[in-house]
Amino acid sequence: MEVKVTNSSTILTSPISHPSDVPLTIFDRFALNYHIAVLYAFTPPTSTNAAIISGLSKTLVHFPTLTANVSTDSRGRPSLTVGRPDGGALVVEATVSSKLEDHLPLTPSPIFRLLHPDVNDYGGLVIGVTAHHRVADGQSMVSFLVAWGKMVRGIPIDPLPVYDQSWLKPRDPHLVQFDHWGSEFMPLSPQPNEFINITRTDVDPSEITNLLLHFSPDFIMKLKAQTNKLNTEKHTTFETLAGYLWRKVTIARQLDDEECTMLSVPVNGRRRLQPPVPLEFFGNLALNVYPKAKGRALIEGGVATAAGIVREAVRVMGDDYFRSFIDFGEVYGDRDLVACNEKPGNVLSPNMEVDSWLGLVFDVVDFGGGVKLCGISLTWMPFEGLSILIPSLSPDGGVDVFLSLLEKHATKFREISHSLD
Repeated sequence: MEVKVTNSSTILTSPISHPSDVPLTIFDRFALNYHIAVLYAFTPPTSTNAAIISGLSKTLVHFPTLTANVSTDSRGRPSLTVGRPDGGALVVEATVSSKLEDHLPLTPSPIFRLLHPDVNDYGGLVIGVTAHHRVADGQSMVSFLVAWGKMVRGIPIDPLPVYDQSWLKPRDPHLVQFDHWGSEFMPLSPQPNEFINITRTDVDPSEITNLLLHFSPDFIMKLKAQTNKLNTEKHTTFETLAGYLWRKVTIARQLDDEECTMLSVPVNGRRRLQPPVPLEFFGNLALNVYPKAKGRALIEGGVATAAGIVREAVRVMGDDYFRSFIDFGEVYGDRDLVACNEKPGNVLSPNMEVDSWLGLVFDVVDFGGGVKLCGISLTWMPFEGLSILIPSLSPDGGVDVFLSLLEKHATKFREISHSLD
């Protein structure tokens, strides 16, 4: 696919003579130190590039951290600096000769890395957004997309993003109730054989492949029927699919019976903190839980067992854990903290991560012109063991699943991905 760049520019959103520092919260410092690249495809007719870029410029005024530079503040803490001359949002306009329908569904591919400008004049619109995870989580980025679409359509942003961090105020006295060393951050003085939640190995990225799977509402209903046979409380769609994927990936990897496998599951703290934090809070506010099982127990227990393990881990993550983490940040925030997820390597096996975008409001993202969102996908992720549940835009609804695996395991996974046994 040949991509022709037609224009490149940088949008600045604040006077460069008055740069300001925005300290990273302890949640930002835990977030992945990685740029996330996502494609959003829209059917024609579309708004003009000029209208979309103008809307972006107006929107970024309300989302200044998206144009910031990572630096350190006067106390030596990691921060975002807004208003530096080398800051801003890079906007690249480009075209391709093929039609949008030739690329749907947006199955992840290395070639899609070329589609991270705005693309027009080929029967639709593709917006490629690349954002650093330490600036914002998925909840925040979808809020930004919704706001951007409103600006393009001439509609005021309501509600505006929230930057008030009073909800994240530490307790007095501080109370670190849980061991966050090894769970969120690497111990300052690691001891031999100390347990760390994240382990990785390294392979050539060419050995890793990305899959995009579709699970229909009927298939999900059948899965839930299996999980609910052994449990009095019904499982959510996320719990069911997370357990199902965990078990199937374990089978595909052919793990030893007694080998321990762990799932990393991000949990949004906005509704778990008490009082709740507004959904419009912009930044990062998620922590991970880590359900674990041995390979044989996970496989023989079926999807009901796997989903139950996920549910129990997710539901114990409450206000007390988030408050403990906030207090941890106050006590150790001036230290040179290294998040556990920064361990080197690009292979999580025997573990994996399952993220959920199911509660995000993609259905209200609207860039005007009568367009319809018709495709969402990560561009390409050479990182084995990552899975993301995405609300499907197919006619029957359901859930699309992005999954990154070693090719040798993906071959087996394709054979069993939709079997109910």
